[in-house]
This record gives sequence, C-alpha cells and structure tokens, in this order.
Amino acid sequence: MAKTALELSPEEWKQYSPPVRTATPETRDRWHAAWELIPQLVKLLREDFGATTIKVFGSAINVDYFSLDSDIDIAAWDIPIDKYFLAVLAVDEFTPDFRVDLVDPAICRPKLLQNIEEEGIEV
Repeated sequence: MAKTALELSPEEWKQYSPPVRTATPETRDRWHAAWELIPQLVKLLREDFGATTIKVFGSAINVDYFSLDSDIDIAAWDIPIDKYFLAVLAVDEFTPDFRVDLVDPAICRPKLLQNIEEEGIEV
C-alpha cells in the first residue's frame, strides 16, 4: 500500500527533491519585480508596524524556484499582536501584482520557523 508524505521516513524523503526549473525571461522579470517591491514592504513593516527583523523565504529566495504565480513570503519579528492583523492586511493589499503572505515567527509551526531561519534572506 502506498504511503502518504507524512508516513515517509527521513531516508525515504531523500529520494525526493523539488523540481529544478530553468527560469524563463518572464519569470526572471517577475522575480526582479518582486525584489523591487520587497524594500517597500520592509519599510512599511518597520515604520508602520514596528518589525525588527524581516526575512524573505519561499520561492522568492531563488529565481529558479519562482514561477509566474509565485507569491512573496515574508516573516517579520516583533510586530505587536494588536498591529499584526493590520500588518497582514497592509501587505496583502499593498499591490495587485503580487500576493504577499506575512508570517509571525513567534506563532508559526516549528518546521516553518526552521525553514525561515535556515533559508530565509534577511532584508
């Protein structure tokens, strides 16, 4: 009987790897557009919501992971809880060109936090 992903052992996981894409000119342009937007999002999160440390993670960290429908994943530390949902809304509505997902590292799943800490790019 087949196993689900949750049932695989670490050794069994090693045989799987994410697909390697070669970025097309269109995906490269979109990736560059994302990285032109990221400093604006960082400024918003720091100045309006008090974020101290901010990391980009997920597909935006590498053009070869990025696709035409990729979003921008951002983790921001130290946004006060009473401002967090306003921050989520602010980044989500910042531009119609990208979906932006904001993660609070203090309350995210441990595995996601580990991924952010290991692979995220501090901005």
